[in-house]
Amino acid sequence: MSTSSSIPPDDPPAVPAELRLRLRELRKRYGRRAVATPRDRLTTAVSRRRYQLLEVRKQITELEQRARVIESELEGFGKGMAALVIDEIADYERDFPEAWSPSPVMGYRVWTIEQNELVGARFVWETPVFEATCEGNPLSDEVPHTDERCGRLGCGVYATKQLDDLLGVHVQESTRNYLAGLVALGGKVVEHEHGYRAARAEVVSAALIGLNREVFSSDPELLACIFADPGGILASDSSRAIAKPLLGRIADHLTQRKEEPWI
Repeated sequence: MSTSSSIPPDDPPAVPAELRLRLRELRKRYGRRAVATPRDRLTTAVSRRRYQLLEVRKQITELEQRARVIESELEGFGKGMAALVIDEIADYERDFPEAWSPSPVMGYRVWTIEQNELVGARFVWETPVFEATCEGNPLSDEVPHTDERCGRLGCGVYATKQLDDLLGVHVQESTRNYLAGLVALGGKVVEHEHGYRAARAEVVSAALIGLNREVFSSDPELLACIFADPGGILASDSSRAIAKPLLGRIADHLTQRKEEPWI
């Protein structure tokens, strides 16, 4: 009477063993009741729940197996997607020669001095650093554009590739009151045949040319002062022209700085 095999296997395990054994003894002595008792109904419910639990656990196992298959497929898709992204980037870079440059692209620019301000093609530069915007799409955060939404010329900071395209074309030996500079282009840089358009430019070397004086500098502090007050810098500088022609001296200064490491 005390063995576990005499305990009805379908009883909930939470029922104390002594209660289950007592009920077993009474059933053997008097037989089962003709009418189903509340306990019989609960036992049936327990059996059903056990079966349902087995089915749910089976489904969970099947779902976990399916999940592992899907995870494996997603991993494969991810590798394929990376390859496709690389191909698409290559297509863009082939069709639209531009890049987000991790290192600066060097180019040349010129500014005129007007009312003691340094004026580029369209804007006044108050500092050696200039961030481009798109006049036609002022809310756009990805300039310069390459889809011609800005017109034929397009937005961005312009710079020439070759110094010869700047000196002797945009300025002459007799030209005065201007600044010629070497700029480091960054962000999105669009390359053209003779120059670049960029999202950002920083002047790293410059030649400030006044009526009677010239100032050559690659010093960041002096460059900042030049953009803040070009007339004042010319008035305070005592340097004078020397024998070599002016454009040659500008070329020597800017070219030398271009060959040096820029940080």
